[in-house]
Amino acid sequence: MGICLGHQLMGLASGLQTYKMRYGHRGANQPVVDLKTGLVSITSQNHGFAVADPDAGMLAAHPSGACSPPGVNQHGAEVIVRFVNANDRTVEGLDLVGHPSFTVQFHPEACPGPHDAAPLFKQFREIVDGTIGGGN
Repeated sequence: MGICLGHQLMGLASGLQTYKMRYGHRGANQPVVDLKTGLVSITSQNHGFAVADPDAGMLAAHPSGACSPPGVNQHGAEVIVRFVNANDRTVEGLDLVGHPSFTVQFHPEACPGPHDAAPLFKQFREIVDGTIGGGN
């Protein structure tokens, strides 16, 4: 589970570019759409960079054009955009197909919704339990 910088690092490892946003996402009231379920969560965010959409590219980019160089997918998994910001459609989360990994750009531990992001920690726990065993 990559959160915030972890999301951006996984994006880079997936061969996606990161870029400076025209206006960063700041505050505890950022709406995020889960493209798998259609549900909207209110999230806490504090970032000025984003991961480029694999299909649409850099959305809401800064006029300076500041971005990382094009990269190579280091893990070979297909990457699917799972979450997008409801205001500007920028990427807010990724799923790695066939890998026990996912990312979110926002801070689910901040609980602004107040518990909108709680299912993400359940998903993470299920991944850990299924990958290395668990049950505690």
